Amino acid sequence: MAFGLEFVNNNDVVTLDSEFSRLVVLQQGRYSGGASFSPPITTVEPPLVFVRPDSTTTFQYTTISGGPGNWTGFSFNSAGAGNYFCAAFKSRELATYGLRLWGAAGNLLFDSGTPCAQFTRTITGWTYIGSSNTGQGTTRSNWTAYSPLDTGDYMMINNVGMDVGGNSSRAAKLYVVWNYGNNRLEPYIIGVNNSVNFYIPIVFAKPIS
Repeated sequence: MAFGLEFVNNNDVVTLDSEFSRLVVLQQGRYSGGASFSPPITTVEPPLVFVRPDSTTTFQYTTISGGPGNWTGFSFNSAGAGNYFCAAFKSRELATYGLRLWGAAGNLLFDSGTPCAQFTRTITGWTYIGSSNTGQGTTRSNWTAYSPLDTGDYMMINNVGMDVGGNSSRAAKLYVVWNYGNNRLEPYIIGVNNSVNFYIPIVFAKPIS
């Protein structure tokens, strides 16, 4: 930045800047098969939804409900419950006193009453651990990576609902197992002509005070 306001922490990381928004927690709470946003989230793009289940579970068929300017909630086919938060690079006017910072275009970048979140890690390299026949004419292919689940991190689920391309034009369905017993994530796909390579990144974050 050429001018304005900038905060840098002890690790020389920029934590607040008058040109760029932080990742702001817009809502948080408990989910069971999903949750509704109250009030709806008014961002143009879907908010980023992060979850941390109470117990081992499999996430599949994730949907962010609503549309631009009116995102109303999220859902997925998953047993059990857990904690969630949704976030976006957009602040809200919440504080009755403190610090509020606007950008050059008049957009609110920071409000000291709004909690923020921080990306903690991303998994992009996966180890193939084999395939098996489902008995229904499709194949289940499995991967894993070093991904400890006892750190308090939340997993972003926006891309868990994506289909995955196979070795041909046919697509496969993506599932992600949050496995507390093995202390790792175990994504797998079910399809007809699966690849042994897996390129979907899994992103983690956590709220910060």
